[in-house]
Amino acid sequence: MNIIVCFKQVVEETEIRIDREGGRLILDDVPTKISDDDRNAIEEATKIKQKSGGIITGLTLGPQEAKKQVKEALAMGCDKVYHVIDNEGVQDSFRTAKILSDAVKKIGEFDIILCGSASTDRMAGQVGPSLAELLEIPQITLVSKIEVNDSVIKVEKKLDDVKEVIESSFPVLITVSREINEPRVPTLMQVMAAGKKPISEVQIQELQGEYVSTIKEIKIEIPKTARKCIMFKDKASESAQKLFESLKKDGVI
Repeated sequence: MNIIVCFKQVVEETEIRIDREGGRLILDDVPTKISDDDRNAIEEATKIKQKSGGIITGLTLGPQEAKKQVKEALAMGCDKVYHVIDNEGVQDSFRTAKILSDAVKKIGEFDIILCGSASTDRMAGQVGPSLAELLEIPQITLVSKIEVNDSVIKVEKKLDDVKEVIESSFPVLITVSREINEPRVPTLMQVMAAGKKPISEVQIQELQGEYVSTIKEIKIEIPKTARKCIMFKDKASESAQKLFESLKKDGVI
């Protein structure tokens, strides 16, 4: 079973600050990590390999500084990583998917591509589906359970209060939800072993594609909220009645 698992270096969202006047994110000295959903994808790839055998190839697009995340992915279970170096930092889902699709073609044959449902920095949820379309393979999104047999893969996904079961042949792309598993913390031995696993670093120019961004970020704004404040200073019974009438008028009750 040849598995490709995509992961992304993102900033720790709890550490992000915002320049309200300049309309930009302040990312100086903010630590980075593997996007949370992508960690679930790596863990699920490891579980599939433990049951069905095979090789896990990690695939990431990001700056040279993403080496820390590359080594973490290897420690979590990837057998090797294909790292496409891109220092532009452009957050364009289709551009990312186009680059990854060309990288997948260089990697070679595969049975399954696993992705997180969305990255924690942008939450667009478009890279996985776009990648499947570019590769012209089936896709199943927001999967919460995976079972792999010799010739077919069966998955479950939850749609509100309904559980959907889907079967697909190979190759197939699957995006996983966080409830699919609990990513393990690599042991010291796994961390040390990760240093001996192969890493293929490829400059984006080597893929020989045209990767023009179709999105231009102009400004980032925080939604403004205004709260309605009404005070009733009458007797309790009269205030309660006025509160009831006010809420009814506003359509709250």
